[in-house]
Amino acid sequence: MMQEDGGQSPAGEQRYEIGQFVRFVPGDRAKSDVFRGNHFSVVVICLDNGYEIPPHYEPYDVFFYVISGEGIFTAGEKRWSAQPGSMVFAPAGVRGIECHEQMTILGIQEPH
Repeated sequence: MMQEDGGQSPAGEQRYEIGQFVRFVPGDRAKSDVFRGNHFSVVVICLDNGYEIPPHYEPYDVFFYVISGEGIFTAGEKRWSAQPGSMVFAPAGVRGIECHEQMTILGIQEPH
């Protein structure tokens, strides 16, 4: 079962430390909202070893940045292996993630 943390929309400039949003749930995923703005949102997704978000439809665009770990991203008909430093853009549509080594991912997405 995925766990989520509520994010905040700051009134002005803010500084964030990624470490405060990284947490793992054994055998599962954890998603933390970092920022919710009028034009985009930022989330941190932590996937435990072997966890998979099966390909599914999402109605919004998202840009992923892999901070740590390894896995496979699916976006539409395409699949890419990913490791620290990899970036994947997934437009609205079908997407998924297979985690091969515990992953921390930054997601920048349309607000929804």
